[in-house]
Amino acid sequence: MKTVLLVYLPFCTPASPPYSLTYLYSFLKNNCDAKIKVLDLNLEFHKLKFPEFQEYFKDPSKWKDYDKKTNEYNQLTRKVYSENNRKVVNGEKPEFFDVLLKNIREEKPDIVGFSIVYSSQAFYAHALMKELKEVTKIVGGPSVNDKIIALADKFLKNEIEFLDFIKEEKTDHEKLNFDTFPDFNIYDLKEYFTPKPVIPLKTSSTCYYQKCTFCAHYAKVPYVEYKIPLIEKTIINSGQKYFFLIDDMTHITRLLKLAEMMKPLNIQWACQLRPTKEYTYEILKKLKESGLTFIMWGVESGSNRILNLMKKGTNTNYVEKVLEDSKKAGIQNITYIMFGFPTETKEEFLETIDLLKRNGKNIDLVSIAVFGLQKGTPVYTAPLDFGIKKINEEERIILEPKISYELENGLTQAEAVKLKKKYNNTINKINKHPRLMNFFREHTFFSIKNSGLKQ
Repeated sequence: MKTVLLVYLPFCTPASPPYSLTYLYSFLKNNCDAKIKVLDLNLEFHKLKFPEFQEYFKDPSKWKDYDKKTNEYNQLTRKVYSENNRKVVNGEKPEFFDVLLKNIREEKPDIVGFSIVYSSQAFYAHALMKELKEVTKIVGGPSVNDKIIALADKFLKNEIEFLDFIKEEKTDHEKLNFDTFPDFNIYDLKEYFTPKPVIPLKTSSTCYYQKCTFCAHYAKVPYVEYKIPLIEKTIINSGQKYFFLIDDMTHITRLLKLAEMMKPLNIQWACQLRPTKEYTYEILKKLKESGLTFIMWGVESGSNRILNLMKKGTNTNYVEKVLEDSKKAGIQNITYIMFGFPTETKEEFLETIDLLKRNGKNIDLVSIAVFGLQKGTPVYTAPLDFGIKKINEEERIILEPKISYELENGLTQAEAVKLKKKYNNTINKINKHPRLMNFFREHTFFSIKNSGLKQ
């Protein structure tokens, strides 16, 4: 019997167990005789390196200085990640490499599968695959690149390809058990950097909307909704009370069906949505009654021209009404804002600031990003339509090329960053939760239950 070890790598925030590997583990276990195991080496690294922060983040009674402490953690992790990534680039062993390698070898696997969900995980993948010569190495995930694939024995796109590889034969799809629900009890959930475990839930294969011009998450992936009874089994089997829907977007009909399922379970949950006109007070009240605690709204901009260019399918009137009704229904509102979208002017930047100020009473936390061009997005594939006159790509040793661009008009990325810094205090005055809860969004559940945390 083969032993298959699925490995989640440093570096990303150790706030919740990985959804992708958990689902893969459950699917493989249901469909083959191999011995399947999972290692969250990202969590192990952070436990070894930052035990004092693990203790701090698990105890909200200590969060009176949350922003100060999380800023300290953020600065330290940035430094540690950068230093270790540089070591890998220079051919040196990153920190705790021997310990993490030993964790893998102690499982005596025949096959090791590395999930590369974030580009930051490519460095440890590179180092470990060069060392693990005695096992078969598989890679997969949304952030796999050609350099990582070259070190692996096989690149597999999905769970069925992985299953075929393990069984060494083509699987009859009609005989597969697709009634798989992720089993999060394979982890020690109390070890994650949150007061109580927060479980990630994925209810569909990708975003149903698939029109935002800055996004590549949905590329070449058909939209499939997962069975609600299996999602219910995931929730019940976990034995937990806090859940985050990691879908990029969920349409309203589906969301109401999910809410109907979740209401009797007495849980708290959160999700990400577009602020469109169908989210009326009546709808939002139903969602709140099912346990919906906070929503991360894709507001993005206070300029209707920019919203149209992004193809968000909304406008500022809808945004303001939805935020008002959501707050009235008792839901916490987190607003995603994107500055520096191509051709955005200073005046349009200020329109977004004005929108935030006007709606400050209905906003609990502002989450800011500055636009970055990504391969595979409509902006990348048709740059002239967005005022981009030139795209530059700089080769890197481990990651895919670094992308920069030149604009015909509008704010440059550097100018957007400068303006953002100028208005940081204005934005921070709106926040009703510590600003750096944007770094640990799972902590928002516990900020809501512990008033007085705002810095």
